[in-house]
This record gives sequence, C-alpha cells and structure tokens, in this order.
Amino acid sequence: MIKNNQGFIALSSVLILSAIFLSITIGITSNSITVSGTGIAFKDRDEARYTIHACLEHARMELQRTLGYRGDEVLQVGDNQCEILVVEGIGNTDRIIKVHSRVGEQEYFISENIDQISPKFIISSSERVTQF
Repeated sequence: MIKNNQGFIALSSVLILSAIFLSITIGITSNSITVSGTGIAFKDRDEARYTIHACLEHARMELQRTLGYRGDEVLQVGDNQCEILVVEGIGNTDRIIKVHSRVGEQEYFISENIDQISPKFIISSSERVTQF
C-alpha cells in the first residue's frame, strides 16, 4: 500500500508543477503580446508624426514658391500618405495650413497659422489638434 501512495504523490506533484509552469508560460506570452502591440503603436505614432511634418514642410515651401498655392492634395511620403487640406486665406499674410496623417491606428492633425510668407516666413502658431 505504501508503493501506491508514493505513485499517487509523485503523479499529483507532477500535475501541480505542470499547472504552475503552464500558468507562468501563459502569463509571459500574454505580456509579450501586449508589449508587442504597444511597440507597434509607438512605431506607427512616430511614422505618422514624421509623415505629417514632411507634408507640412512641403506646404510651406509651396506657399513660399507660389502665394496662390491652395493645398488640397495627398502626398506619398515613403510608405505613408499625408493630406494637405485647402490652405485658408489669400495673399502674403494670415494663412492657415492644415495637414493630416494616419499610419495604422495613429492619426496626427496639425494646424499652422502663418502671419507672413514673404520676405520672411513668420509662423505665429503651430499646434497638434485632435481633428479638424
């Protein structure tokens, strides 16, 4: 009868240890998936930010080159796209550039107020907004 109890104890111990290791493994795997998703979100956010700033710089250069630049275009920046909305205002002063970029689930919107374009480009404010 002692031999049967020892087998039962050994089998129970193996099952309990297996359950503990399985729980630890599931916890680590679940944490890794969460961290991986967060890393992708940060990467997309950075790409959206870089894309929108490239778009904004394009719009500024076009305004300096031609005061009649109206925007309303979509640009391809690497693998991503950004949109320059219709530039508000006319002439050399009081213009507003609005740009939008989306990479994955991450969106960026920037609105920039320009006091003067020529002879010196003067930006009164440039801010990230939640939407237009």
